[in-house]
Amino acid sequence: MSPFPVRTLRTPEVSSQRRWLTALAVGFAAEGAIATVLILTQSQSVYGPLLLIVVACVMGWKFGRLRGPVAAVAPMLVFVVAELVRQALGGTGGADPGSTVVVGVSASLFIGFFAWIVGALRHRYKPIGKAQTPADPPAQGGASWRS
Repeated sequence: MSPFPVRTLRTPEVSSQRRWLTALAVGFAAEGAIATVLILTQSQSVYGPLLLIVVACVMGWKFGRLRGPVAAVAPMLVFVVAELVRQALGGTGGADPGSTVVVGVSASLFIGFFAWIVGALRHRYKPIGKAQTPADPPAQGGASWRS
């Protein structure tokens, strides 16, 4: 053993509220940017909405199996409410409110599932906070070969 004390970096504990707010902020920023680009370019391509699935998968990987889906679905629900308000105020085009709600809920479930399954797979196969095991453990019952 070394006579010198081992110094470890102490990272400040992040509160649960901050984790939730970070996940929601990232979700609203990413999906809001995608929606803004799709609206401004009046795109009819399928690749834009597919980006929402990519964002949901990334959010599930980064924020886990609970925060990821909530942060991926919350902007979708806000978009549905905004579309309903636009239709109520006499906006042009669009479908009736019932079909808007059905499409919004089904899209939210679809995106939420992708975020949840990626978060669950990460939790299962890449646990956070577990000690890394060495590639080849010492052969002498815990003693180093140099001792």
